[in-house]
Amino acid sequence: MSGPVTLGIPQLAPTDIRGAGLTLSLGKAVAVMAKALFGHVVAPAELRVVEENAVLRAKVRRLEQELLELRAQREAAIARELLSMAGDNAEPALA
Repeated sequence: MSGPVTLGIPQLAPTDIRGAGLTLSLGKAVAVMAKALFGHVVAPAELRVVEENAVLRAKVRRLEQELLELRAQREAAIARELLSMAGDNAEPALA
């Protein structure tokens, strides 16, 4: 028994599909769809980079939140100091 084993799955002959100025080989389209359906195999180095990227993004979000909190604390401290400097005879600015 010689020849390719198809496991009962009909094999499509590679043909060209032309449309909208794009030429795509049907065989390539099937390969792309297979990757989409079964998941793309990623090299371990790429997985490490993706994981490191996720960790760094989480760290940036945490630092941005901390920055917002520190700015709010600073604004509150400035407001308290200005009120204490004005004393009891503080008047509205637009009066």
